Amino acid sequence: MITSEPVEALKEKVKETVEKILPPIKKNIINNKNEIWDELSRLYYKYETDDWKEAFREVMKEISEKVNEDKWNIIYNKLYGRSKL
Repeated sequence: MITSEPVEALKEKVKETVEKILPPIKKNIINNKNEIWDELSRLYYKYETDDWKEAFREVMKEISEKVNEDKWNIIYNKLYGRSKL
């Protein structure tokens, strides 16, 4: 029986090789920003009660304040930590 470990290792080596050969495909920043606005809109309107919408606005305000203070790392750490939940 073949284990998945050698297969995964081979996949990783192929991926690394292809990444070295081909330049990364980059989307237009405007398209990315539009997708992010779409996601934020869906997230905001997902909440039906005013208290949830207010909490959403407070989170956005906190993010904005930290970014303006050049403390993106605080937001990043909070997002990253919650992604592990």
